[in-house]
Amino acid sequence: MIVEVLYFAEFKDITSKEKEKFEINDNMGDLLDLLLKKYEPLQHLIWDEKTQKIHNLISIIINNQAIHEKNPLRINLKDGDTIAFLLPVSGG
Repeated sequence: MIVEVLYFAEFKDITSKEKEKFEINDNMGDLLDLLLKKYEPLQHLIWDEKTQKIHNLISIIINNQAIHEKNPLRINLKDGDTIAFLLPVSGG
């Protein structure tokens, strides 16, 4: 299946792209594997080595809906889904 990933902020800086399509098997874990292999610098933004999970500060948006899952790697994706990983917003 084909899914589209949208890149914002540091993600866009690292990939030098606004969006990109990936062919995956069926879940978020597959997509994350592909992303981290293609863009190793994303690892420090997305992956928490200590917990071996996606950083809990990262928001995952699928088709404009925020996802609230304890283990987002198991989220099943569908052909045509649009995914974005968002960093916390800071300001002052």
